Amino acid sequence: MQHEALTSYDSDRETYVMTLKKTFVPAVLIAGTALLLAACGQAGSNNSTLSGSSSTQTAAAKPSHSASTPTAKPFNAGGFLGGNVNPSFPDGALGKVAVVAQSILEPDGIGGGTLLIAYRNNTSAAISHVNFDATAAAGGKVVATGQSQAGAIPAQVQPGEVALDYIYFDNVKSVPHAGVTYRFTVQTMPADTSSYNTAPLKITQATNNGSAIIGAAVNNTGKKLTGPYGVHAYCLDGRNLTTMVQDYAHPDGDLAAGSQASFTIDLSDTKCDKFVIGASGYFD
Repeated sequence: MQHEALTSYDSDRETYVMTLKKTFVPAVLIAGTALLLAACGQAGSNNSTLSGSSSTQTAAAKPSHSASTPTAKPFNAGGFLGGNVNPSFPDGALGKVAVVAQSILEPDGIGGGTLLIAYRNNTSAAISHVNFDATAAAGGKVVATGQSQAGAIPAQVQPGEVALDYIYFDNVKSVPHAGVTYRFTVQTMPADTSSYNTAPLKITQATNNGSAIIGAAVNNTGKKLTGPYGVHAYCLDGRNLTTMVQDYAHPDGDLAAGSQASFTIDLSDTKCDKFVIGASGYFD
């Protein structure tokens, strides 16, 4: 296993993370690359550090990625996301789907917890249907396991692009406040318009009025989409991920090419002055 020191991130803000367990799992074959990445951090503290990576290929299908690697692109290079901030992130390890930033692990008050991540597609092919599995270890023992929850924005990630996602841990009771190591495995599909592959909507409006984020998104994929249409807003302090809030766009049925969906995300007491927002559905 090769090891590479990356970058430390600090966050000085206590936040509450809203989570929603995955309720829609398309019956498709997940294929692509598998990545093991050790992420060392302090759950519930103000410091997190990423270090070390290695990768292997899955045997489920022939990968479309070549040995060449793309140039890192600016955030939201594809133009699908909205919001009022344009964060920058490190390039990450080449040739991999590389986690390049993470938040602190935030308990949700009902036994679970959420870890926000940013990852860059440093492979040579566009990816979609990105799914992370994660373990948290301390003292040589696994203390929690988690999975991503269909919250990735954008839903399809071009070579060199960064996406945001979150990992939900079902039980964080055994996770200590320091000395935690996170290990991620990621599976991807090729980014195409096949049935039930994830499809990005383009955010055309997103306004934070202090109590809600209200906006609209349009289907500019050229194909008919089907719901549900998840909308995820990631709140930031600088380039530090702090909180995620989410809801669904309406209508929730089929959405023809060029049609619009709208959304309202209730913020409750969540502070989200600086945010990035994205919406996604599925190809019909």
